[in-house]
Amino acid sequence: MGYLQTHASTIDNEHKQKDVLSINDSYTTQQQNLYFEDISFKKNDLNINSDAASIKDLNTETTVFTFLGNVEIVSEIVIIKCDKALLEFKDNELKNAKFIGKLSSFQQFNEAKQLIASGTAEVFEYEHTTNILRMETNAWVNNGSNEVSGNLITYNLVKRSIIADSENGSPVKLIIDSTNIN
Repeated sequence: MGYLQTHASTIDNEHKQKDVLSINDSYTTQQQNLYFEDISFKKNDLNINSDAASIKDLNTETTVFTFLGNVEIVSEIVIIKCDKALLEFKDNELKNAKFIGKLSSFQQFNEAKQLIASGTAEVFEYEHTTNILRMETNAWVNNGSNEVSGNLITYNLVKRSIIADSENGSPVKLIIDSTNIN
């Protein structure tokens, strides 16, 4: 499934140790939940760091990882930071993710590692198969020339398109750079 690097210490903090655990389908957990502190997790092109993590149902078809505290998720083109992340893997592939926190943010980069979009919200939901980020509550997105804010924004990471929706009559604010309109 991936690799976990964790930090363990005794009560008096005199003995500290870093371990790298290989997590795969043969790891024996008997359907138990696992808990780790000071986590670095690598799976395919995802690198995840957090203060703590738990893993639910590691040997089942669907495994849920919960990362807590100073969560940073780095892929080839996106960096996401949040207080809490729930990642659902099915058949060893990321299917869905939810990112929660008052300071949740994302930054998207192109192949040349230049920033092309960024955004913030209190809740992000990511659908891996469609590459859609759904942002709720105090959402804001900037794609370099346009800026959108509201309580519900959908951003397509592949098409780089922004869709803002009014939720319960809440306002949507658009700032459009007219020099980029053809």
